[in-house]
Amino acid sequence: MTENTIKALIFIQNWGDKKNLIAELNKDIHVISVFHIMGRYSYLLDVNFDNKTQLETWINKYKSMVLSSGVPMLKDMQTQKIIRAYKKKENFSLEDYNTMEEKYHFFLIINAPHHGEKLINTMKANDSVYSTLHIQGNNSLIAEIITNSQDNFLDFLEELKDIQSIQRIDILEVIHVNKYRNQVLDKVGNLVYPEEDIREIYIL
Repeated sequence: MTENTIKALIFIQNWGDKKNLIAELNKDIHVISVFHIMGRYSYLLDVNFDNKTQLETWINKYKSMVLSSGVPMLKDMQTQKIIRAYKKKENFSLEDYNTMEEKYHFFLIINAPHHGEKLINTMKANDSVYSTLHIQGNNSLIAEIITNSQDNFLDFLEELKDIQSIQRIDILEVIHVNKYRNQVLDKVGNLVYPEEDIREIYIL
């Protein structure tokens, strides 16, 4: 891993046959985390690559995967490079996600091209915001929200809507976390690392 490591988020949409796809993503050393989400895309991936050649090879690999019918496995893919992390989780594992009960888990995709100090400080100050990333592409920021109360989440949304730099907010609810920081669950429910070549760089 070099200092020029490409850290990115990749959104993918599949045709619904997820077994082979998830098995491949779980053993993929470039894929650090896999979130099953609701919305336009099916999965949000936290990935890293040593260089653009690795990234290009990876993209071509998944775009060429097909179902037994011959139909491409993926319908769509969007890559957004991570520019900066304003807020990151510490000491968090897949077990933390799997033991969350009665909690609401979302990603907010925020379009705020001229996001300023007020928006970033709002994210840093709210305990429900676990990570905030500046991303390159169609949107400006992505924030991970975990809260005990839907009302608290809605109140936070109203607070964000008062910030004039925000042009659009999309809400992606998390259905399941399949892989997190290279950890997956084996067939009997134990936390394991599927590959020996563990990449320690992660963002989410």
